[in-house]
Amino acid sequence: MMRYCSLFSGSSGNCTYIATKDGGVLVDVGVSAKRIRQALDERGINPCSIKAVLVTHEHTDHVAGLRVLCKQFGWPVLASEGTLDALAQSGCVTENQRLYAVTEGRTLGIGDMKITPFATPHDCRASLGYRFDTAERSLAVATDMGYVMPEVLDVLRGCQLLHIESNHDPVMLHNGPYPYPLKKRILGDLGHLSNDACAAVLPELVHSGATRIALAHLSQHNNTPQLAERTARDALATQGIAVGLDCLLWVAEPCGTQPITYF
Repeated sequence: MMRYCSLFSGSSGNCTYIATKDGGVLVDVGVSAKRIRQALDERGINPCSIKAVLVTHEHTDHVAGLRVLCKQFGWPVLASEGTLDALAQSGCVTENQRLYAVTEGRTLGIGDMKITPFATPHDCRASLGYRFDTAERSLAVATDMGYVMPEVLDVLRGCQLLHIESNHDPVMLHNGPYPYPLKKRILGDLGHLSNDACAAVLPELVHSGATRIALAHLSQHNNTPQLAERTARDALATQGIAVGLDCLLWVAEPCGTQPITYF
C-alpha cells in the first residue's frame, strides 16, 4: 500500500507527501516550515518518518521551507545537480547539509520505494519530476512543464496515481492581469501546462493504468478548480472514460486540507 497526499499545491506553494510502511518523502517544500509542520501534524505524520526531500527545481514556490525544515529535522535533499547549484547560490542549502545529486532516468531506492527522476521542460536550471514504484503500486509527480514531452509520457504510462499539472486556462491567461512577458513565459514550452494540454494526455494514461488523477499546480489568477476538472472530464469522456467508474479525478487543493489517499 502507498500513501499520497498533496499538502499544498498551486502558484503559492507546493508540497507532496508520498509514503509506504517504511516511511515517506516530501516532494518540494514550497511554503513556510511552520505550515508544513502543521499539515504533517494534522495528518498524524511524524516528521522523523520523512526520509528525504525531493526537490523538483529551485523556484520559491517549491523550496520556501527547505532551509528551515532541513535544519530542524536533518532531512537529506535530493535534486538535480543544476538545482542543487542554484539552491546553494541562493542560500537555500549549505555545505554541511546532506545533499545528493540525482540524474534523470537513474533509479534510486528509499525504503521500499524505487524512485525514478525524469526531466521536465521548465525555465530553471534542470527541473525534474519523479516516479515512485513499489512491488504493487506506482505514482508520479509531474508539474512545472511547458508541454508533455514524449519522454515524460513514457514515464507516466503505467502509473496508477498521477499528480499532474493543470496550471491555467489559456483564455483566462490572455485576458488576465499578468504583463505580456509573463503570459508569454507561461504559455511557452518552458512554462506551465494548460488545462487543455493536461487533459489531452489523460485518456492515454488512463488506458495505460491510471486510476487516480490529481490535477495540480493550478494558477490562482488564471484558472479555477471547476474549469480544470471540467476540461479533464470532457477529454476523458470523448474517449469513453467515465470519471467515478473508470477512474477517480480531483483537484489538488492549495491550502493543505486534502486527506491522505491510500491505494
